[in-house]
Amino acid sequence: MVIYNIQGKITSKRNGLPVPYAKIEVLEVDKVGVNYSTIVIADGLSGMDGDFSINFDFPIPLPSRPDIIFRISQNVDGIVKYIYNENPSEDTRWNIADVLSADIEIEEDCVTINSPSSSVPYNHLFVFTRVGLIPTANIDLADGYAYSDVAPAPPNSMDTNIPFGRTLDIAGWFGMFCDVEYYKIQYSSDGITWYDISDSFYNNWYDVANQKWVTESMGPETISGVSNLYKLPRRDLPWTFPDLLVRWDTTKVTDGLYTLKILGKKKQAGTIVDSVHLTIDPTYGTIKLQTNNSTPKCEIKEIWHNATKVQPCTIVNFTSGKIKVIFEASDAKGYMRMYALNALYGHNQVVVPTPAPPISPDKAADDYSNHIGPAKKWNGGIYTVEYPASEYDSVEMPTCAYQFRLRVDKRTNNGYGLVYWGYEDNVHITIQR
Repeated sequence: MVIYNIQGKITSKRNGLPVPYAKIEVLEVDKVGVNYSTIVIADGLSGMDGDFSINFDFPIPLPSRPDIIFRISQNVDGIVKYIYNENPSEDTRWNIADVLSADIEIEEDCVTINSPSSSVPYNHLFVFTRVGLIPTANIDLADGYAYSDVAPAPPNSMDTNIPFGRTLDIAGWFGMFCDVEYYKIQYSSDGITWYDISDSFYNNWYDVANQKWVTESMGPETISGVSNLYKLPRRDLPWTFPDLLVRWDTTKVTDGLYTLKILGKKKQAGTIVDSVHLTIDPTYGTIKLQTNNSTPKCEIKEIWHNATKVQPCTIVNFTSGKIKVIFEASDAKGYMRMYALNALYGHNQVVVPTPAPPISPDKAADDYSNHIGPAKKWNGGIYTVEYPASEYDSVEMPTCAYQFRLRVDKRTNNGYGLVYWGYEDNVHITIQR
């Protein structure tokens, strides 16, 4: 007598998800002429992950071995449904070995790991988890800014009250028992009128058998007349972004505060219907994002030496008086992060200290940390910076060619880093002492 072992995994061909608590029956096939007969010789149950392992003995001595097929059923709310039946004339596994590996894909409608009849709430739950690399825990629930700070106190950082811009990677988590196969992501500026996000995005999964990455479109798709559907990654495959829901191009909408929400969908009898087992987390099941895609102003408007306007490439005899630089560093929407005007010369030499009151009307450098307040806005403006010859002598500003370099950054972030930064304007003159 030989003890045989059959092991494998049951998944849904439709969505790639495991099929739990399925009864696997092993049937011995007997062929007489053109006729087949079967008898159940063993059975087992798949686990939560769809895996199963069945041991059985077979009384007929070697060299005779079992010839088998499978029949699989599920008991859903007291009703037994057969979801997989093999045909003995086509599917029989003849003379199986002591150990048989059998991974089975179910084409029939079946209960998968994310479509139970009942479960605890957190396994039904949906939450938004991050935007890029910024956790939703660090996004203000009311005004949609990341790393909120409403007073000039610690962290007192220029990188606070961050709006979002350009294309955003929106990620989320579905509980394993959610019956969601497809979904929509919608946005609204007023909570009344909602629009579908319809930007295409791709994900990558690793093909273990062929040792290569495969790029796959995740949507949007139109199925049974329902448009802008995105699909969940198959949980049995290794994905580059297993939790990525959508890539939202915010340049297509007007700057402002938006609320995002999810609509869970599934396929039933060939049509798209609403999911049943989906619970939206009351706190993070929706997300507010402040969007901004305005371009900052970065311009050196004029340079003066005393009462004379200095043109680029001019040689200035700087023995007295002052050099005055008028520049604009601003953002109409109020999302300035910093500006800095530097006077550079020689080989990476910078004039220090940078001008500031009382020797100069305005600061040559400033950032948002000095302007944090309840409005969470700083527009910047037009500034005048002066280099008096009495303060900046031939040591601080020797004879040389000079570059006045203005830089402007905004706080707008795509979740990975700044997206409107490094704006520069440069003017070159020569100073003679």
